[in-house]
Amino acid sequence: MNRVVRMLCCLALLAQAGPSSADDFTDRLNAPFQNLSDSRRAETVLMPALGSLEQPPGVLLGRADRVLLLTPSSPVWQSATAWSMGETQQAALEALKQIAEEENPRRAMEFALPYGINGVSTSWVRQGLHAELGDPPTIAAAQLGYLERMQWLESLVHIEATRLAEEGDTESAMELVFDLAILGRMMADRMLAQEVSWGLEAMRTCALRLRDLAYVDSQGQNALTAEYLKELVERINIARGMFRLDRIRLPLGDQIAAEQMSFRVFGPTGQPDQAVFPTAMAELAATDRPLRLFSESGRWSTASQEHADRRETDRAISGVFSDWSLRWTASTFDPQFRIPSAFANLDGSRLAVVKEIVPDLDNLLVLRRELDAELVGTRVTLAIRAMRIQTGNLPSSLALVRPVYIEDLGIDPYNPQRSAGNKPELKFFVPIRDTVGSDLHQMNVIPEERTNFRVAIGDEDFVLYSLGGNEFDDRAVIVSDSGLESTGDYLIWPPVLGLLREYLEDTGAAE
Repeated sequence: MNRVVRMLCCLALLAQAGPSSADDFTDRLNAPFQNLSDSRRAETVLMPALGSLEQPPGVLLGRADRVLLLTPSSPVWQSATAWSMGETQQAALEALKQIAEEENPRRAMEFALPYGINGVSTSWVRQGLHAELGDPPTIAAAQLGYLERMQWLESLVHIEATRLAEEGDTESAMELVFDLAILGRMMADRMLAQEVSWGLEAMRTCALRLRDLAYVDSQGQNALTAEYLKELVERINIARGMFRLDRIRLPLGDQIAAEQMSFRVFGPTGQPDQAVFPTAMAELAATDRPLRLFSESGRWSTASQEHADRRETDRAISGVFSDWSLRWTASTFDPQFRIPSAFANLDGSRLAVVKEIVPDLDNLLVLRRELDAELVGTRVTLAIRAMRIQTGNLPSSLALVRPVYIEDLGIDPYNPQRSAGNKPELKFFVPIRDTVGSDLHQMNVIPEERTNFRVAIGDEDFVLYSLGGNEFDDRAVIVSDSGLESTGDYLIWPPVLGLLREYLEDTGAAE
């Protein structure tokens, strides 16, 4: 696009804005973190370490699933561990340990990196380790360059955890994963949905990984102690402490982003400003795909002709987030979840600006529910393992692990039986001992984006599961580790990750 035309559009926009600039929206975005003391700012410790990280081996880039399945027999194990043990990678793990050290929410560190370049170290900006908003600052076009390094750090943690566990130091491996979960919790308090999604997913994966490490330990080294597992159960406290999910707020940064763009692209009459609307929206839509700028310009020029006015657009933005706010705080089985969200009902033609800018936060609700199941399940699993290590026996029912090994068994977030104050626990049984016919328990396992496989479980182990996405007890005959599966149960123990790793090794397909 002609640079002069773009400059004139920007000048027209600024003239229209008058004394109220688009930076007012950026100020609102940054407001929650402005009063945080420097001593509690995690980014001051973490960002320099992330900036020094070496890139992971190419075969592991963008393959979080592969990292989780690595074993010393994997073809890429040598290159993975050579990278993870490098000086700068070990320094990053030390930085992670430092920011996760305080686990009291009132004193814990927070990831308070400002949005934009104001107040951000110039060295971080040069390395792309910031939240770039452009000029003028455009929240909807935010480029979260630091997230890629976060992903490298996540891979690093899981590779190191596998290495430490293989060397018999499973406690250190679990501590490393726990530290990453704390970072995920920090990210869940950020303002943009992309950041919160990363944080929730990181916490979910860490909960699964803690069980996975306990499973690997139970199959060989048996290095974990009952005392350590009991302590870990208490630290993963979902009623108080860092992992209390009702303290995670609905991220409103994307609402501010939509309001900012609405402020920019509509003229004084409230109708789309033809000098600004097509250009601004095309550049936004082509942020990650610059070669599509020309075609996007045509699309948004057409869209401007039938788009709703500013009043209706602002009302739609407010309505969408009001609906999500109600759903965020509602009970899991509230009747409102039976109807589509306000976002799902948006008219994509008349409200194209809203559809383009606002991500579907329904996905965060799904992810938060999965995280709830993972945290509840991990606590109960580790409590059972602690009892098994200390007494040599598995409980005849979950009630017997209370109160010595766990204070509260929690509630299955996928079990709808909540009438009369009922708080349904996860399902638990020991194959052969508790099953009809005293046979091995046969399970059809459905791993995410992998081939299904079957496994048989005997009385040397136990089965722990949630009802899963179909909210029905399938007796753990069909299992997965996803709340989105419409068939089968959500398997907690044995963890799907551990079973999949064993299956791949047995079939000669180890990662």
